[in-house]
Amino acid sequence: MTNAPALKTNNRIKRSTGDVIFDVVNIALIVLITLIMIYPMWYVLIVSFASPEEAVRGQLYFWPNSFTFEAYQKVFAEKKIWIGYGNTIIYTITHTLYTLALTIPAAYALSKKNMPGRLAITWYFFATMFISGGLIPSYMLNKSLGLINTRWIMIVGMGVGYSNLVITRTYYQTSIPSEVYESAYIDGATEWQTFIKIAMPLSGAIVAVMALYAAVGTWGSWYTAFIYITDQTKWPLQLRLRQILILDSTQSLDLQNMTLEDQMEMQHQAFLVTTMKYAIIFIACLPMLVLYPFVQKHFVKGVMIGSVKG
Repeated sequence: MTNAPALKTNNRIKRSTGDVIFDVVNIALIVLITLIMIYPMWYVLIVSFASPEEAVRGQLYFWPNSFTFEAYQKVFAEKKIWIGYGNTIIYTITHTLYTLALTIPAAYALSKKNMPGRLAITWYFFATMFISGGLIPSYMLNKSLGLINTRWIMIVGMGVGYSNLVITRTYYQTSIPSEVYESAYIDGATEWQTFIKIAMPLSGAIVAVMALYAAVGTWGSWYTAFIYITDQTKWPLQLRLRQILILDSTQSLDLQNMTLEDQMEMQHQAFLVTTMKYAIIFIACLPMLVLYPFVQKHFVKGVMIGSVKG
């Protein structure tokens, strides 16, 4: 009895030349777009570690020829930098919690179609996108409230944004079945109990998205402090870095009445300002760069909220 040779089956689908060309073009475009997005931050990083003279010549492309921490040493020599970091962390955490405390309950209430005055309240929030009193009335209002030159001005500013409110409201309307709420009402739960025990435990994705929006906006904010805060011990990181950069730039331009050695040193300091600019950018962006990968999946869910569901 002879053993018949095993039959080999090939389940691979034969692809046409057009399919292969299409895949190659797609991969090439994706790689190109990725490099375009990554290279600016990479360039900021390598310039911040390059020598000042090499950075000024503008001959950096992929890697510095001379590696130095001088720019970072110059920036972090300022103790006020750490005060600014602490202030920004405080402002970011507290303002994010403040925003969530206002946005989430408001969006949940507006998601109820039987809520009295729901349409009028929605239009009220919508009008704030187009109607604003301007800087002077805002300053007068904050001054009358005693918020000028206090930390509260960075915390209790804009708490509810219309776009965030609509996104959160849409989440409650589309992601949580109404039957879940109805079963809670049948069991005798109040609206507040339904919100705390049912809606909130199911709101992890939207809470993460709103927290990300608020945190990123607060971390990069400097204009509010620039207008309302004169006490430098309360300045956030962004405003502190701006001040250091301007001061160093001004000092580096004074070359009068100096010896040759002093002028060479001053020229080096002037060149150092260039690398400091990039070091400051990287320092300011680093916390958000570290945080974003951990909340990226929630961010994607938030972007898809309100999309067509089949």
